[in-house]
Order: sequence, then structure tokens, then C-alpha cells
Amino acid sequence: MNEPLVRPFKGLLYNRRTIGDISRCVCPPYDIIPDPKIYYERSPFNAIRLEVPVATSATSEYDAAAGTLAAWVSDHVLEVDERETAYVYEQEFVLDGITHTRRGFIPLVKLSPDSILTHEQTRKAAREDREKLIRRLKTFTSLVFALYEDREKEIERLIASADKELIYSFTDELSIQNRFYRVRGERDLGEFTALMEGKKLYIADGHHRLSVAYKLGLSYVAMYLTDMHSEGIVILPYHRVVRSESGYRLSSLLDAVKGIFRVKQVALTGPETLTSALRDLSGTNPSFALFSKEDTAHLYVLSQEKPFFRDVAVPETLRKLNVNIAHSGVLKGLFGVKEEEISFPHDAAEASGLVLSGAYDFALFVPSTTVEEVRDVADHALYMPPKSTYFFPKILTGLVFYSYA
Repeated sequence: MNEPLVRPFKGLLYNRRTIGDISRCVCPPYDIIPDPKIYYERSPFNAIRLEVPVATSATSEYDAAAGTLAAWVSDHVLEVDERETAYVYEQEFVLDGITHTRRGFIPLVKLSPDSILTHEQTRKAAREDREKLIRRLKTFTSLVFALYEDREKEIERLIASADKELIYSFTDELSIQNRFYRVRGERDLGEFTALMEGKKLYIADGHHRLSVAYKLGLSYVAMYLTDMHSEGIVILPYHRVVRSESGYRLSSLLDAVKGIFRVKQVALTGPETLTSALRDLSGTNPSFALFSKEDTAHLYVLSQEKPFFRDVAVPETLRKLNVNIAHSGVLKGLFGVKEEEISFPHDAAEASGLVLSGAYDFALFVPSTTVEEVRDVADHALYMPPKSTYFFPKILTGLVFYSYA
């Protein structure tokens, strides 16, 4: 008998009688935490101690995390769920004045390259770090996040109507309302399994964790799954900030784009000017915005006039992809920027602040990638540059852990 694509499991959960307020125990995934100290100070049981452990004079960070996990299990801070289930996770949030609700469910998912499609390159250092942590804990502290296609909305209706028990309901530090449930109905679990059969899954977040799961030879791993056509799907851009010991001159950068991009100088009179200019980048013609520490009074909007990628060896899907034109074409191709010189803030104000402080030479602002582009790239077995999509909001770490041992 073939194994199903998804199946229930016994998650490792916080014991609410021990921890008290769950909102003090969750944290974002490791790759978007600017200062882990905030979460270390929030609670002695915060998941940061597993997600971003700190080495001591006697132990490595991975041994420190393993010690914490063992202690929490021994002291019943964490307990294995009583029976196999799937979990439902809802996030209600406001963005640009619009209220969104994203609903998904969390089962185990069969690891198969035929059904799980990726779209983004992983970075070696992050991949190795996650592998060392997961191997040492034999536990995935954060979930892989994947999308499926369900234009009939059958699964989303099932998520809403399923017999489920509310475990947590809280508002987090970003004013996002989080609701986390355990599915109780056996019939509902069977329907989830049946409705997911034969579907493709598109990885939205957690490429590094997925690659570790494959390397470990696991058959299944826990994932958060949601419909790519849901109104709650929001993708924000990762912008690029660049610094080099030798520095990048603004005049040289503007010279490099001549003949390919039209350059428009926009005066920056306040934060609203930046917001307005970046909103205009989302048109059909590839456009980006350059902000240099040499001229902090202006933004330079680059609008493509001629195709950058003319080599037919580059697949059409990537030739027309905004983030690939920005990253591989403008930064690495025209400007000669090295990968290690690039950092990836997702917040435009943070990116401009890094340039204003003089810590970085310039920022390149990019428009958001669309969910259709994610699907197109994955369907063609291609890869976007690192940090091409910021699915908002992130899946919080600490709601449920998956131990595979």
C-alpha cells in the first residue's frame, strides 16, 4: 500500500500548566531574528533557546540546545501529544489597512521530490547550521511552510468547519492574532488525507530545513500547508543592501545601467516618498530603486528599457523574473557585487536606515515576487536567488515541535 502524502502525528507541545502565557514562549524563525536577546529575556521557556542556542564555555550551541530540550521534556515543560492528530493554525493580521486571515493545517508530509517543489537556492552556512542543530536535537524546532493549489477551496472549508480543540489564542508582538487548534475528528483527519492526495506542494519557507530532512533520509516531516490562492497569502520583498571594503561609487553604479535602464531621480522628502516610490515598482516593466549613502536626498528609480538577459540559455521564466533581474542581473552582473557582500532586510525603512548610517554603501529595493512566479519557477525545476520571497506573516516557532527520533 502506498504511503499517503500527509498523515497525522503526535506533536511535541508546551505544557500550558507549566509555561503560563504562550505568547512569551514563541519567537520568529531563526533567519529573521535581529536580536535573540529580546526573546531570551522574555521567558526562561522561550523557544529561542532551541531555535537560536548560545554556546557556553563548556558546550557548543548545539549541545546547549540539546541540554535545554532534555530538561524541558524531563520537567514536563514540553510533552508529546496524547494521540496522533493534525493541527490548524490561523493568523489574522492587518496590512495596509486591509484585514487578512491565513488558515493552514500542520500534518506530516511525505518527502518526495515528485510532489514537493522548491524555488529558492539555499545558502551553505545556514544549511549547515540547521543540519547541526536538527541532528543534535533529533527535532525540527521550526516548520517547513508549503503551498498547495485548491481553487475549489475544499480544504480551506474543511479547515474552517473541522471538529477542533482550541489550544492557543493570543496576539503577538506584531499585533497578529494567532489561533492554534488540535483536530479532534477522525473523519476530518481522513478527509484532509484524501483531499491532499496527488497534490503538488510548493515550498514557501524553510528550504534549509527541507534540505536537512532529505539529507537525514526521513520519510516524513512536519509542514504548515495552506492554499496558494487564499486571500491570506501575502508576499513581501527582501531588499538588498550592499557593502564592500573598497566601496561602490554612485556614479559608477549609474554608469553601469546606461543603455539598459532608464534612470529617474526622485527627491526624498520624507518616509512617505520612499513608500510611494516603492509602491510604483510593482508594474509590469521591471523596475528597481537605488539608494546610495553618497546621495541620501534622492532615490534613483531604474526602469528596464532593454532586456537584460538575452542569452536563450537562461530560461524565459528567469529572464522575466524581477528578483532575478535585480539580484543576478543588476547586482552581480552590472555592478559586480559578490554574494557575500549582500544582506537581505525585508523592511524598506530598515534597509534605508542601514545606508543612512553609513554601514552599507547602497540599497537596491525590489518589488514583491508573486505566488504565480513561485509556482512557475518551481514547476520548471528552476531556482530563484536567495531571499526572493518573504511570506508574511512568518510561522511562529514554538507552537509545535516535530521530534523524529
